[in-house]
Amino acid sequence: MTDADPVDLHVAALARALRGPARLRRSMLAETRAGLRDAAAAHRDAAAAVAEFGSVAEIAPAYQAELTAAQGRRTALLLAVLFPALVLGWDLLWSSGVAWTGPAPAVVRLLAGVQDAASWGVTALAVVLLVLTLRRRADERRLALAAGGLGALGAVLCGGTAVAMNLANLRRTTEMLAADPLAGLAVVLSALALVLVLVSTARALRLAVRPDH
Repeated sequence: MTDADPVDLHVAALARALRGPARLRRSMLAETRAGLRDAAAAHRDAAAAVAEFGSVAEIAPAYQAELTAAQGRRTALLLAVLFPALVLGWDLLWSSGVAWTGPAPAVVRLLAGVQDAASWGVTALAVVLLVLTLRRRADERRLALAAGGLGALGAVLCGGTAVAMNLANLRRTTEMLAADPLAGLAVVLSALALVLVLVSTARALRLAVRPDH
């Protein structure tokens, strides 16, 4: 039985301590492994290279901060792109003739106004957060918390008003869905977009409230 490689053991322990975007996490670990291999070759002693590099407890917080910042930035970017895309996509569909027949009830018009205002409000705040995530001195946990909270609020507001509008105008919604497959496709894509937002916001919130970094 051979002794385990200190470099592999150290990188594996670091991997267990980190959470965040998978691709960036893999890249960071690969870079760390390569650096440790170079140091081990220079020292001709892998254990000495690992000791010089620092323990997992010492180096993990800096790695985790970068991963948390990346998740916050990713979530803010997603919000800044998806919410206006949903508004403009539905406006385009509506203007192309895929719409309810006849005038919508007053409550539906009110809900539509709330949804539009919420969507553009989320977009504006997401752009601000996105810019803030690019600043070196930004608090990555607060920004991830803000991006996650904003995404959750936006998804609940826009998803909730969409459901309420269609229920309040159920007969015409049913007729529209039966008459044009594009309407059904738009509903499915909109629902998937909101699910994507919720997944990203959940990841950002989970990293923001982690007690161990």
